[in-house]
Amino acid sequence: MWLRWQAGSKWVRRAWLPACACLLLAIPASGQDVAVDGLPVAEYANLAGHDLQLNGAGLRTIWGFHIYVAALYLPEKAHSASDILAQDQPRRMQITLLRGVTTEQNLEALKNGLIANNSPAEMAAIDADVEHFLGLLRQLHELSAGTVIRFDYLPGLGTQVRVGERDFGRIPGARFNQAILRIWLGEDPIQVSLKKALLGLARPS
Repeated sequence: MWLRWQAGSKWVRRAWLPACACLLLAIPASGQDVAVDGLPVAEYANLAGHDLQLNGAGLRTIWGFHIYVAALYLPEKAHSASDILAQDQPRRMQITLLRGVTTEQNLEALKNGLIANNSPAEMAAIDADVEHFLGLLRQLHELSAGTVIRFDYLPGLGTQVRVGERDFGRIPGARFNQAILRIWLGEDPIQVSLKKALLGLARPS
């Protein structure tokens, strides 16, 4: 009986070893970048000494066109939009353009997203900040494919806006950052599938 089990166990090992090897190869190694639409997205980021990890990344599409890749970085992964918006913690929202756009096209999309996901009272509270932000971006006439836009938030300091290699200053307060994040994570997000991807609820494309 024991000899039969030994012989059988050898067969089981021969059958399972290749299968286990395939499973191990299918699991991405920790620390490796992920890819969205072929674009590498770093799994980790450092923001003013704060270690952040990729919470989720996804693709923004319009009528089948691939517009940009968005990535959200947090100190710890979270899958609830309301929890993310409620926590006053360092975070980064990063946009990498896949197509060139004019500044006016970009501003129009941002304004529409803000209005759709923030109440009139919330918009009124940050009206001066929004106008300041839009005024900064109007200094750019066109954004080329490959341009990286970052919204880096630090509690007590506010949101640092960076487009490509250019810093556009810091907008103080948490309310502006929350309003910006709602464009992608709000009740009426710019794209539902992208919201799910940023929350880590869907696999990157």
